[in-house]
Amino acid sequence: MIWLVTVVALAVGFALGRARLDPIVDWAEDWTTPGWKHWRFWPAAPVAVACLALVWLVHPRRTLANARSWRAGERLHPTPEFDPEWAAKRTGGTP
Repeated sequence: MIWLVTVVALAVGFALGRARLDPIVDWAEDWTTPGWKHWRFWPAAPVAVACLALVWLVHPRRTLANARSWRAGERLHPTPEFDPEWAAKRTGGTP
């Protein structure tokens, strides 16, 4: 009996690993876009929630890092600005 459970678990895990969820996610995203008052939202909402839960379970650290980066308004390093006089200020390594 334990062998049957192991084989079924491995088969389900392999099938989930090989499955391409992109079309399902695209469908759910397109159908939830009009908003919750539209009838197309309700059949697609459970699919979208299941996809988000799957991402959270499979990549929790990456998901948390993305959520933190979206909430952070500032960049860690400022964007470098172009200095038009950089060539005139350059010493060339000679004193």
